[in-house]
Amino acid sequence: MCYRKGISMAQVTEFSVSDVIQFMTQNDLELYKRSGSAASLVQRVEYKNVRTNLKYKKGVVFVSPTKEDLQEGIGYIVTSYETLNQQYNDLSHWTPNTFRYGTYYNFKKRIIKGHTKDNLKQINVIGFDIDTKKVDPYEIFLTCDEVGLPRPNIVLETPKGYQGFFVLETPFFIHAKEDYKALRVAERVSENMLNGLKKSLPIDLNCNPFGFFRMPADSNIIFFDDQPVNTNQLISWSISHEKEERKNKFRVIYGGAANAEALDYTSSDWYKALINAVEIGSGHLGAGRNNALYTLALANYASEKPFEEAYDELDQFNSNLKKPLSKREFEKTIKSAYSGRRAGPKRTYVDGLLQLWTDGSATFSGRNGWYKFKKNREDRVRSHYDERESDLVEYLKAHISATNPYFEGSLKTLAEEVGMALSTLKEVLKRSKLIVKKVIGRGRNAVTKYTTKSILFKHLLVLKQARRDLVQLSAFTSPGHKDKLKDKTALINLDREIEAIEAFEDGDIIPGNSPPTIKYIS
Repeated sequence: MCYRKGISMAQVTEFSVSDVIQFMTQNDLELYKRSGSAASLVQRVEYKNVRTNLKYKKGVVFVSPTKEDLQEGIGYIVTSYETLNQQYNDLSHWTPNTFRYGTYYNFKKRIIKGHTKDNLKQINVIGFDIDTKKVDPYEIFLTCDEVGLPRPNIVLETPKGYQGFFVLETPFFIHAKEDYKALRVAERVSENMLNGLKKSLPIDLNCNPFGFFRMPADSNIIFFDDQPVNTNQLISWSISHEKEERKNKFRVIYGGAANAEALDYTSSDWYKALINAVEIGSGHLGAGRNNALYTLALANYASEKPFEEAYDELDQFNSNLKKPLSKREFEKTIKSAYSGRRAGPKRTYVDGLLQLWTDGSATFSGRNGWYKFKKNREDRVRSHYDERESDLVEYLKAHISATNPYFEGSLKTLAEEVGMALSTLKEVLKRSKLIVKKVIGRGRNAVTKYTTKSILFKHLLVLKQARRDLVQLSAFTSPGHKDKLKDKTALINLDREIEAIEAFEDGDIIPGNSPPTIKYIS
């Protein structure tokens, strides 16, 4: 079965599940099976000749037939697209990110081994899981737009919800000799992305973004776009997101200055004294190695130092200690400091560390107290219209559906039904980014209907399914049959409707009054 990409009709291309699988794994598997391949000898020889010129080794993925098998650790190691193409409809889960190798704890029982992050070969996708059907699929795209992220390339429907995937234009290539730096960057980027989406979506933060996900199949792909996400832009977004998150937290104020700039703790005398102390040991309650590292990391976090910069500096600090922390404990501590749960170093801890491990000449200097900024008038006005918009969206959702997606009626009637002033309704519609207006006809004979973006997206899925069903049905109708012409006419009408909605989705909006308008001329 094929799926139409989520773009305008002028660019529509057909894609198979095999295309989706190969796109997600960045062509990092072998094309054919090592043995028992159905490919011809000529095809295999040609492919072998091409592979001979490639210096790098291909990766592997792990698959499991059912969720219950996966929970028991039962699965298989797959090295080729030929195998996946033959079996994807019989598989429940897989790892779209590829690993260096795979083996078995118990070959007879197929207990798989090797799907750990230190064995990752490359990170091709960043995935997320929504474990509820109460979310409209379009809300995923809307949330991405709101937080400044690109839309996911693939959305799958699962038994309990949805899974989405951002396919990276340039994968993160993982190397142990580089101390897994690319993995740390990928983890930080994915963590920020999921936290950003979490603001409006019930994202399962316990789901490993580089682990097992549902296998794409004929029955579960509801959206596919083969334009990968720019990796550098994601990294830039992640950095900006962290800075914005820090600004939105309670701000530490020193000397009562409500608009004071952020202190650079890393330039202070106490920070320099502490980071140069090499005698710091363990066994001192609240003033040992872990607390010293945590305090220094918090100082970097509060000073808005990038995670990688802090990691490198504090890694050197740990190495200089006579009894350094293990790498695992070191990374756990610095990640905890950068989690955002603490705004900065605490004076009592700093004083204790300085007293115990330095000559005492340096003292803590920083801000005391907390300050929360009051919303300005513009934000309060925006909040008012957001609430009214939410009321209007809820009313529309109660009176429309994916099969009948448009509300028809005068603005006066709509205002009375929703319970708001006509002037307020007009202003809400003017500002709205969630409501869509459909205009049919011209002039006095024009008919205006309203819907929401989420319902419009659901309607698009209904239309696409109807188109697929019609194409399949038409294939069994003889060329001269009278229903053949009816099918052709119906297909043209469906394509026309789909084209208009997808053009709107791509931002190709026909000019008109706010809210955004899809215009049909009958």
